[in-house]
Formats: sequence, structure tokens, C-alpha cells
Amino acid sequence: MKPKLRWIITGILFLILGLTEHCVGPFWWGCNPPYLLCCVVVCAMFFEEKTASLFGLIFGLFADSMSSGIFGFRGVLYLCFGYLVAFLSERVLSRNVFSSTLTGILSVALAEIISWGVENLNHTVPFVQAARYVFLPRLVMALPVMLLLYVVFTVLFRERDSYPVRRR
Repeated sequence: MKPKLRWIITGILFLILGLTEHCVGPFWWGCNPPYLLCCVVVCAMFFEEKTASLFGLIFGLFADSMSSGIFGFRGVLYLCFGYLVAFLSERVLSRNVFSSTLTGILSVALAEIISWGVENLNHTVPFVQAARYVFLPRLVMALPVMLLLYVVFTVLFRERDSYPVRRR
């Protein structure tokens, strides 16, 4: 598959997941699912650092524009996650379903803890309540999406030479 077509399909996938996250998601569990972050993480496992960072920044700002809070916070957070996961997947992580799912779940958990810490500066929400009503539902919602996204990106990157080259 041509690289430009991969970019277009990935962008459309991000837009669909972003709209699902912010428009339909709260009706299911009472909180937004972390679909955009999951897509940034899986995208970072298949693209190089610059591309993953760019996707993370653009769609983090997209997530910021559709929610309340500090504008640009998710943009910077998703940029960092995109770069870090792409960096690790080129050097350490393998591109398999277990590694992808575990990396995504850990990224969502870390992002939730960071977000809770930043939001806790304004008003105090106990960690136990945040974990029970926000963190755990978001982790549960992230698991099937991580598996589905891994399958989609595996199909997009069928050719072995389209993966970023591992540096030693």
C-alpha cells in the first residue's frame, strides 16, 4: 500500500474514533473512552517518531478542542506518548498483538494518572473515586479498541518493508 494512502486512511480512522469518543462514548459508560490515545499508541508502533508525534499533536489538539480543560494539554501528552512509543518500538518493543495491547493499556493508565494529577490542582477528587468511575471504565473500553486497531494497522502495513527500520 502506498504511504500517502496509509496517511489518508489513518487520518480518517482518527477522525472516526475521535467523533465516536466525544459524541457517542459518554452515553455508554458515563465517561469518554480513550480511543484517540489508543490510536496514537498503535500508530506509533507502525510509523516512525516524527509521524507518530505529528499524529499525536494534531489529534491531541482535536481531543482538546472537543472537551473542557486546559487547551493543549492532551496535545502535548499525546505528542509525548506518540514519540516515546515509536522510539521504543523501533528499538525495544516487538510489533505483536500482546506488546501493542500492553503498551496501549499502560499508556492509557499513565495518561489517566497524569490527567488526574493536573486536574487535581484545581479541585480535589480522591484517587479511589477517580479510579473507580473514570480510570477503570476507560481501561476496559480501551482493550477491545487496541485489539481492533492492531488488526487494522497490521492490514495497512502488510508489506514487511513498510515498517520503520529498527536501529541497534
